[in-house]
Amino acid sequence: MSIEVGTSAEELGRQFVEAWEAAERGEVHEPRRVLVFHDFETRLSVLTSPRLRLLKHLAREPAPSIRALAGSIGRNYRRVHEDVTALVEAGLIEQNGLRLSVAARSVQARLDLGGEPA
Repeated sequence: MSIEVGTSAEELGRQFVEAWEAAERGEVHEPRRVLVFHDFETRLSVLTSPRLRLLKHLAREPAPSIRALAGSIGRNYRRVHEDVTALVEAGLIEQNGLRLSVAARSVQARLDLGGEPA
């Protein structure tokens, strides 16, 4: 999985067109999962330090439930529930029934400093 910050709409469009044209030529590529944040501040609001620790814990040990996860990391259930919900919505955690696991064992990040000004 890749995380990109500040990637322009034009760049995302270019990447989409390239993938589409490759598919039309019959080129088979592994699906590329990308999470794009508009700016670094948004990235910081979603991927907070506690959430990163939670992801690292789940990478080592999937959890049978949010309650079990909260107990195993010694955090308040309500806060862990909020964090899990945000990370599921971002596509970083997969939830199958109650069971939780990371969506990717590795994440590569890219920050575009030449993007549009805030």
